[in-house]
Amino acid sequence: MTRSSDAAVAERYRLLLELSPDAIAVHQDGIVVYVNSAALDFARVTDRGEMLGRPITDFVHPDELPNMIERIVGMGDEAGASTYPEEVVMVDAHGVSRPMEVTSVRTVWHDKPAYQVILRDITAQKAVEAALRRQAALLDHVSNAVIAVDRELTVRSWNPAAEQMYGLSAGDAVGRDLDSVTGGNLDVQAAVALGGTVDQLHRRADNDRTFLAHISVTSMDDGFLIVAEPTRRPLIERLGTILAALHQAVIVVREDGGIELANPAAATMLGPQSVPGSFVHDLPLDFVDGESPIVRCLRTGTAVTDATATINTPGGERWLSCSCRPIDDDTSDAVALVSFADITARYRERTRLVWDAVHDSLTQLYNRAGILKELEAHMDALDEHETGCVAIYYIDLDNFKLVNDSLGHAVGDEVLHIVAQRLAGATPPDGAVGRIGGDEFVLVTTHTKESMPAEIDRQIESVRAAIRSPVNVSIRSEPLTVRVSIGVATVAAGDRYTPADLLRDADIALYQARKASREPYVQFRTQHREELQRRQRIEEELRRALDTDPSQLEIHYQPIVSADSGTLVALEALLRWTHPDLGSVPPTEFIPLAEQSTLIDKVGAHVLATACAEVAANPQLRQVMLCVNASRRELTNGEFLRRLSETCEQTGMDPHSLCLEITESALAPLDGGLLALLRHIRALGIQISLDDFGTGASSLSELYRLPVGILKTAKAFVDALEEHPSARTILSGIVDVAHAMGVRVTAEGVETASQAATIAAVGCDLAQGYHFGRPKPLVEILTEDPVIPSTPGPPDDL
Repeated sequence: MTRSSDAAVAERYRLLLELSPDAIAVHQDGIVVYVNSAALDFARVTDRGEMLGRPITDFVHPDELPNMIERIVGMGDEAGASTYPEEVVMVDAHGVSRPMEVTSVRTVWHDKPAYQVILRDITAQKAVEAALRRQAALLDHVSNAVIAVDRELTVRSWNPAAEQMYGLSAGDAVGRDLDSVTGGNLDVQAAVALGGTVDQLHRRADNDRTFLAHISVTSMDDGFLIVAEPTRRPLIERLGTILAALHQAVIVVREDGGIELANPAAATMLGPQSVPGSFVHDLPLDFVDGESPIVRCLRTGTAVTDATATINTPGGERWLSCSCRPIDDDTSDAVALVSFADITARYRERTRLVWDAVHDSLTQLYNRAGILKELEAHMDALDEHETGCVAIYYIDLDNFKLVNDSLGHAVGDEVLHIVAQRLAGATPPDGAVGRIGGDEFVLVTTHTKESMPAEIDRQIESVRAAIRSPVNVSIRSEPLTVRVSIGVATVAAGDRYTPADLLRDADIALYQARKASREPYVQFRTQHREELQRRQRIEEELRRALDTDPSQLEIHYQPIVSADSGTLVALEALLRWTHPDLGSVPPTEFIPLAEQSTLIDKVGAHVLATACAEVAANPQLRQVMLCVNASRRELTNGEFLRRLSETCEQTGMDPHSLCLEITESALAPLDGGLLALLRHIRALGIQISLDDFGTGASSLSELYRLPVGILKTAKAFVDALEEHPSARTILSGIVDVAHAMGVRVTAEGVETASQAATIAAVGCDLAQGYHFGRPKPLVEILTEDPVIPSTPGPPDDL
C-alpha cells in the first residue's frame, strides 16, 4: 500500500473519530493529547485548547480516581487491551458532574503508549444488555462466569467458568442463594438501575480467598443473567506510571506498613520518609484521632475517608486530609491505597471561625458566647457535695463614653485593649475573663463557700488595683484615670441557675453598683431583681399610658411668686401619674426612667402640649408665665424647635408667656449646636430658666454665653440658710452676679416663713416652695383665689 493510501486511511480514521457521536479522548502519561468534537460537547467548551494539555484527572470526579487507576492498570500492557464499559461520574470543564459509560483502550500516540477513552451516553447500555443475552447461549464456551438466577436470586445455572472462578461445582451451586455461593452482597435491582455493572469483592469457596470481580447484570423475563470476571492482576506493578501523573499525593502500603509505591507528589508533601521501602509509621504524621487510619484500613479492610493529620515541614506545621481504601493485588497480603490532600488553608479558616465565634476581636478576650460557655463549664464542675461556688464579676468602665466623645473611638479602643490586658492579669488561673460589649467586662472564677466574702473582697481589690493605674494613650500627654463599677453574683452547687441567669443577676448588681458609686461593689440580692422588674414594668406602663391611656397622666402646677409681694408670677408644670394597679407613681421614680430612654421625648411633648392648652384656655392667667422642664435628650432630637413653635400655634399659647426650665447638667457639655438652639428659642420670645443652678455643671463661667433670663438656685442653698451662716452670703453673691448680668433669680425649695424673709432680703426676685403652695391641678389653684397680677404687661417685665 502506498504512502498516499496510508494517509487516506488515516484521514478516514480521523474523520471517523471526529464524526463519532461518542466523546473520544486520548491521554498519554495522564495528559490529554487528543479530543474529538463530541468530547468538546461533553466538556462544554468550544476550543480544543481548553482540554488539550490538561490532566485527564481534571475531567474525572475525585471519588472515581481510585477506581479509574485500578481499571487502567487492570487492562494490562498489551496493545488493544481495553476495559469493560462502566458507568463513571465525569466532570466537565465547568466542574459539573455527569454520569457516562466509559471504555478505555490501550493505544499508541506518536509511537508511545497511550489510552483512548470512549464516553457514551448511558442509554447505550441497552446494547450491552442485548449482547449479554446473546452470550448466555454460549455459557459453556466463554471464559467469564455466567450465572442465571430467578427473581428470588436462587442459582439456576452455573457454567464451567463459574466453577473455576469460585472453586465450587455446578452441583453444589445450583439451588443455593447467589450471595452464599459468590461471597458477595449483590443488589441486582440497584445494579440494573445504575446501568448493569458494578465491582464487588467476591470469595472462593475452596480457599476462602477474596478477589475483585467485575459484575454485569441483565434483567431477564423470569430472573437475572449475571456475568462475572476477575479484574486483571497484578496491580502493584502497573500503578507506578499512573500515580506519577497525579498531582495528589498517593502511596501504596502493604499489611506490614511497608510503603510499596509513592508518587512524586507524596515525596514533596510527606518528605523523604515516604519512599518505597520505608514504613508508614516512620512518616512524620500526627493523626488527630489517635490511631492511624492507614493501620485501621489494613486491619479491618474498610475504607477511611477524611482523617485529619498534622505534619511538621520546614515551612511550618501543615494540616492534611488522609483517605485510605483497601485494594486487591491478587496476593495474600492486605494492601491500601492512601491519598493525602493539604487542607491547611481550610483548617486555619475553620479554626479562625471557631475562635472568632467565642472571642472578641478587639481585646482577644472571650465574647458573650465564650464567657457563657466558660461560665457553664465552671457551673458544671460544681459538685453538690463540695463547698465551692461560682462567682461572676460584671465590670463596667465609669463614664467611658466621655473618652470616646472627647478623644475619639480609636483612643477608646486603645483604652479597652489596655484594660483587657490588665483584667487578664488579674484573673485567677482557673478563671476566665471576657468583654461582652462596649465597655463591659465579665470575670468568672470559683470560690469556696466558707471564705467566699473574703475571696470576693480580694478579687475586687485585685481588679481595682489592676485598673486604677493611669492609662497612657498615644495622642494624649496626660494619662487617663479609669474607674470601674462592679456587680457580683454567685451560684452554689444545687442552685437552679443557668449561665444566662447568673449573667443577668450580675448585670442587675452592676446597675445597683452604678447607683451606689461609693461602694467598691454590689453583690446581687433578690430584691435587686424585684426593683429592676418594677422599673421595667413602670417603663412599659408609662409607654402604654402615653400611647393609649393619657387619662392616667395629669398636670399639676406649683406657684412661683414674687419674693417681695407674694404675687403669683409663674406656674411650673409638673407631671403626675396615677396607675390603676401601681397607684400613684412618684415623679422621682418614673421621670429618671423616661430620661434614660426615648420615652422622655413623649413625656416632654405631652406635658408641653397639655400645660400650654390648659393655661392658654384661662384668660385670668394671661399675665402668668408657664414654666415647663426640658431635658437634654429633647433639646438634641432635632425636632424640638419645631415642636415649640407648633405647640404655641395650636394651643394659642403666647410664646412670651412660656419659659423652659433647663438644668445645668442638661447643658453639659455646651457645644455650638446646643448654644445655637437656645438662641433660636429666645428668638421665638420664649424665656429660658437655668434650673438647679449651683450644682457645678456649668457654673458662673459659662453664664455669659447662655441666653438665660432666670437662674433658679438649687434647693440646697435655701436648705442651708438656717444651718450655715455662709449660705446667706453665697446666695447673696449669686444674686449680685446675676443682677449684674440682667438675669433674675428664683429661690427654689422655700418651706418656711424665715426662709422666705431671708431670700427676699438678699434680693431674690422670685420664690418657689411648699411655703407658697404645693403642686396642684390648675382648677384648684384658680379656685383658691391666688394673687394674680392685673396690670397688663409681658412676663419679661416681671
